[in-house]
Amino acid sequence: MLNKISSKIHFIGGMLSLIVITNIALTIYLNQKQEGDSYIINIAGRQRMLSQKITKEIFYIKSSENFDFQNLNEDIEIFEKNLYILIDGNEKLGVYKPPNNDIENKLKMVLSLWKPFKEKIIQLESDIKGVKKDKEIMMNKFDDILKISDKVVKKMVKERLPGHYIDLSGRQRMLSQRMGLYLVRYIDTFSQNYYYTYYEAMKMYDRTIQSFIKDKSIKEKNELYQTVSKNFEYWKKFKLYINNLIAKESKIDTNMTYIHNNNTKLLKTMDEAVWLYTDYSKEKTNFIKNFLYISGVLALLIIFFTYFTARALERHMENFVKRAKELSTIDPITQNTPLMVDVCGEDELKEASTHINKFADRVKNAFEHSSEALKRAEFAAKELQNIADNIEVALDELGVKERKNIGKNIDDTEDIAIESAENLIQVSKMIQRLKNNLSEIINSYQQK
Repeated sequence: MLNKISSKIHFIGGMLSLIVITNIALTIYLNQKQEGDSYIINIAGRQRMLSQKITKEIFYIKSSENFDFQNLNEDIEIFEKNLYILIDGNEKLGVYKPPNNDIENKLKMVLSLWKPFKEKIIQLESDIKGVKKDKEIMMNKFDDILKISDKVVKKMVKERLPGHYIDLSGRQRMLSQRMGLYLVRYIDTFSQNYYYTYYEAMKMYDRTIQSFIKDKSIKEKNELYQTVSKNFEYWKKFKLYINNLIAKESKIDTNMTYIHNNNTKLLKTMDEAVWLYTDYSKEKTNFIKNFLYISGVLALLIIFFTYFTARALERHMENFVKRAKELSTIDPITQNTPLMVDVCGEDELKEASTHINKFADRVKNAFEHSSEALKRAEFAAKELQNIADNIEVALDELGVKERKNIGKNIDDTEDIAIESAENLIQVSKMIQRLKNNLSEIINSYQQK
């Protein structure tokens, strides 16, 4: 397949061109991909930050008096937008779809965690906004319960009830403030210790007001009983309101716990997706390096192949020139063996050797034919001369005196013989010139 010089040259040039073009095309392609990878890794890395920022914002809003949800909503929008860009790709931004199943599955896992996470955040926004109003109302209600409890104490003093009544009613005022203090602390911190303290105070206040409303001594005091009854009715409504508020706060607490726990999962999963993108980018970088190494090795092999091929061509050409020079020194007339230029090598040299051998055989045949024709011409001229001389001698011996016509014929015959001899000599000269020309052609061809 590579027996021709042209085939070897085409093979070497084609392989080198292929390696160079492939390297250039692959480098350009992968550089563009690397730029896309950097942008994608930046987006994916930002997602990790946004997941933490969203959690921080909701905890900050919950624990402070600042109910500005603008930053939180912007972060939620950006996180979700970027997540769908990573999953679906975006040609305008130069973001390609997940390049392998591992990254795609990991992003889908992030999406499955994000949807309920987002729902909890949105629910928390609504609940926190609602609780803010409830907190303001709650503090007013604690002030109201304190005022009513204080009226009960004053009425008992006015009715001169025994001291333990005054002590219990006075404790109710303290319990109303204690409930308010620890309920606010519980709502702010969700500490169970604060809740238990609030709960004990609430139970004690409830038992006391229940005992007051059933007490016969109080019932006997009409004005006092009306005040206690108002206190009891207000307490029932107040307790229902507080329980609803605590239920809302418990819901908020549950959602906040969910956010706290799943924020870690969301962060971890998103972080794993980022590392998968990073590993994919590293794999492409390693592929470029390996391809360049392989290309370098192939280029070296082609260089070695080119060197040894050139050396082989040089040896074959030297052998071809040597055999051609040997052919130029051979006398085609005296040489008995066939004139051959026997060369091993590429097809072109073999073909050239074949043509030279054919040409040398034709030259030798021409030399042989011209030499034979020259000898025959010389022989024919001598024979004609001998015939003419013999005719002249025969006439003299016969004593033919009247040889006018015969002499004329003899003269014509001699002229013919002479002319034939001259023609043969001319032919002989032409053949000799042909021989010389052929020799010059051979010498000129060998010199080239």
